[in-house]
Amino acid sequence: MGVLTWIRDLLASKYEQEPIEQHHQSRFSVRSLPSSLPEAYFEASLQLTWTIAGDGSAPNMEETHRVHRQLREVLERVTPNFSVLSEGEAQSEAEIEVYRQARGIDRRLTSVQINLSASDDMKTYAENFEKELRQSALTEATYAMKARQARYVRDHLLADAQIARLWWLDGRPEKLPDLLKMGNNFEQVVGLVRDGMGSVKTPEEALVIERVAEIIKDFLAPLGAQHREILLSQLSQIFGSYEREDLARNLQSLNGNSAGDS
Repeated sequence: MGVLTWIRDLLASKYEQEPIEQHHQSRFSVRSLPSSLPEAYFEASLQLTWTIAGDGSAPNMEETHRVHRQLREVLERVTPNFSVLSEGEAQSEAEIEVYRQARGIDRRLTSVQINLSASDDMKTYAENFEKELRQSALTEATYAMKARQARYVRDHLLADAQIARLWWLDGRPEKLPDLLKMGNNFEQVVGLVRDGMGSVKTPEEALVIERVAEIIKDFLAPLGAQHREILLSQLSQIFGSYEREDLARNLQSLNGNSAGDS
């Protein structure tokens, strides 16, 4: 080494040298991360890498616990959007969100590795739960379809005895002798259906109905547009629950006009 080189190195400022970086790692696990299904949970293990500059210090226990807690909070905002049957999608979204938040949580964090998983028991539970949901939805749809069919028979096919006879024949002339034997049975059936839709009211019953209508009218009159709209919407739901979709539609139309006028 020449004298000039030795003197240059001797006088070189220590601030011109690259700072020496050190790396510190911490690990922690999280249990019972919520999923989109009740009582079904994810588990996660995380490995954190901290970069410590030459003049810095590794995180102490309090800082480490704080960062771990905040990262868990990030995961708890992500995992409820996914089923435990969708581990891959949940992990990808968790990695993205942790990457966005990590430096804001602590500037020394340079990487966070996540392993998100669910136990076989949790997956089995989720599969059974979703199967029951599908079966329940199918059952409800089946009953709703049967109810629509029954209402169609009531409102159209059993509304008139002659139409009811034609419906029963179903284009099969061999059933005509049986039809002749049935006499006025269809009139009786149509009468029963009509009675079920509402029998003739006595004067006393009619008076009560009229009074109820007046009370509802008195209640509606002073209401503002917003409260009137809410009440009409509630009445529309009640009409629908009693299979009076015709009244519900009329009320919804009236409610729409009322909302538009306001």
